[in-house]
Amino acid sequence: MASGIVNGPIPDDFMKDVSNRLSSLEFEKEKDHFLILDQLLLPLEKKYVKISGVDDACAVIISMQVRGAPLIAIVGALGLRVELLKTQFSNPEEIKEFLSAKMKLLILTRPTAINLGNAMQQISDSVVGKDTVEEIRDSVHHTILKIYEDEQEDNRRLVWNGYQEVLSQCSGKEKLNLMTICNTGSLATCSWGTALGVIVALHQAGKVEMVYALETRPYNQGARLTSIELSHSHIPFKLITDSMAAWTMKTKGIDAILVGADQVVMNGDTANKIGTYMLAVLAKHHNVPFYPVVPYTTVNPRRNDGRDITIEERPADEMLKVKGQYVLPENTPVWNPAFDVTPAELITKIITDFGNFRPTELEAAYRSL
Repeated sequence: MASGIVNGPIPDDFMKDVSNRLSSLEFEKEKDHFLILDQLLLPLEKKYVKISGVDDACAVIISMQVRGAPLIAIVGALGLRVELLKTQFSNPEEIKEFLSAKMKLLILTRPTAINLGNAMQQISDSVVGKDTVEEIRDSVHHTILKIYEDEQEDNRRLVWNGYQEVLSQCSGKEKLNLMTICNTGSLATCSWGTALGVIVALHQAGKVEMVYALETRPYNQGARLTSIELSHSHIPFKLITDSMAAWTMKTKGIDAILVGADQVVMNGDTANKIGTYMLAVLAKHHNVPFYPVVPYTTVNPRRNDGRDITIEERPADEMLKVKGQYVLPENTPVWNPAFDVTPAELITKIITDFGNFRPTELEAAYRSL
């Protein structure tokens, strides 16, 4: 058996109460639209944006009004669904051409976040062998709803696996000091989240002493979003700048670092928010366990090495402006990669909803599913 595979049922009451959970999505399947929380305005303003089709979905994904690889996939898929249900087609070829064109638009929005591409592949596979417009429409409709519903239940398994792994790694310690980067909670998913979901579970069990959350420049997802979620869940935390991570590890006794990921390839290399690679290098030096926490849909079986991952580069203005105003000369040279790749050898284990694995074990485990 591969190391870290989690056996046995999840306790019935584990993370079942969602009444106090923050959410970025308001979706009712009977309606011809859905709403997303504009995350660019948080924490100062809470405003929802109406999504009526693929163009709307693409716009909020590209602008980062919606972010987080799991949530991006859901918003893209639901955007396709609402437009599909409102569009009339005269023959099967027409609806297939529609789907192909719309899915290509969605995939191009955030190329590093593989969950969206995997969701589009699942939708594409669902229409194979379907011969009529209604068969194709119904298949896509049900596939997208299943993607949405599965994300929520699979997340409980992911969080449970991470909870068990951290408790096992840190056995003997009454309470833990944890570190995280970016935002990986309920604002980044349709459920409890990935890395932050595990932190919430540990807190609910009384196991968290302190969480050190990196602000995550240049978009400040840690400052703007993770701090909101930690405060909302009454989890003790301190916000730190990205450049404080090394000194925090040295002086505060960090027990584990939990991060999300936008793509994991077969050799275990992991792409995540810029700054994650830095954290992994520092964790190795300070002998701190380093865990990416990812759903099945974040794994890319079509890539074998992190050097094959497309790294999105964002506009220079994201570094030059604050609240829409330039704080540096407009012509200041900028390089703004949104992600970096953490080499597998810096990772303790990859926590997934199908088990916890050393990077060298991931491919065999994934392909055996």
